[in-house]
Amino acid sequence: MELHLTSEQMLLRDSATKFVAAAGAKVARGFRDGVQSFAPSRLREAGELGWLGILVPESAGGLGLGLTELALVLEQAGRGLVCEPIGLAAISSAALAQGPNPHPMLEQAMSGTALVVPALQESGYGGNPFQPRARLTTQGGASRVTGKKLFVCADGAEGFLVSASSANGPVICYVARNAPGTTLSALQTVDGRKLSTLTLTDAPADIIPPNASSKNAVEALHNLALVALSAELLGVMEKAQETTFDYLRIRKQFGKLIGSFQALQHKSVDIYIRTEATRSLVFQIAANNTPYRIDPALAAAVKAKASDDALVVTQACIQLHGGIGFTDEHEIGLYLKRAMMLSSLHGNAAAQRREYVALAGLTE
Repeated sequence: MELHLTSEQMLLRDSATKFVAAAGAKVARGFRDGVQSFAPSRLREAGELGWLGILVPESAGGLGLGLTELALVLEQAGRGLVCEPIGLAAISSAALAQGPNPHPMLEQAMSGTALVVPALQESGYGGNPFQPRARLTTQGGASRVTGKKLFVCADGAEGFLVSASSANGPVICYVARNAPGTTLSALQTVDGRKLSTLTLTDAPADIIPPNASSKNAVEALHNLALVALSAELLGVMEKAQETTFDYLRIRKQFGKLIGSFQALQHKSVDIYIRTEATRSLVFQIAANNTPYRIDPALAAAVKAKASDDALVVTQACIQLHGGIGFTDEHEIGLYLKRAMMLSSLHGNAAAQRREYVALAGLTE
């Protein structure tokens, strides 16, 4: 798919490419056994570039751009195995900016001096993300939330945007990391990033109002997360493909370049088609939806497509590298591990297909 970008979009993509040049497989590998899984200084740099406020209206101090611009940045982040959670931070900033008065954490979130991330997932095997089991109660003007959230990118986070059910329907609320009744238990992932279980017991919370065009804040943030993760998965696929095709052009076996072997050519074509199909879907959805009113069926569809194809592509890329691709020392394996982690967040491909069936009314 050929993108027709404006001059501003091309400048944005180029700046993201320069940012990614200082990342890459070597940097990602260095964070695997570290105390923290990303560099706070790099997150602040992303904030200085305006990316964390890319969806925030200009009236609230952001760039006031759209999903296409966010996808361009996150595509490059995926290509460079960027460890800083730029996508999750950007969509959290967008949520904090809603309502007549933006949340006090917005400025810190946009600048990257404080990391705020979504905490939406309650099950590893499905569930309805639009009807959270966590409960928000309000008494005497004070709101408190009780529930459990899984697979939260809590490493280095100062606060969380938690989905909960209330008397007025699903809501998003901000909960500080150090709030009373808040506990975290971390789990190391195959990618090296730490994901946590967030347990809330009557934790103080601030309700985040939805955008005027949104059905509700939970649906808006969930769909934003799916599109953001899909864009990053696209970048992972693209770089894995590029690395593999370069290898096929230089590796010789039996006196011939292995890229000349028909069986490997067929596998390469499949990789290319899957990557381009995902790219087309990501940018079509980005171009035809506003950040706060994404079609939920399309959001589920693109996450299912990107999750499935990213795993197939990165696995095939390892296979095409032969024995060296299976070693931990080669960077191609890092792309599979990143794809495994990203594809599981906020529901894997199977969960997204079930969600799509329900949203599209395909059940009997």
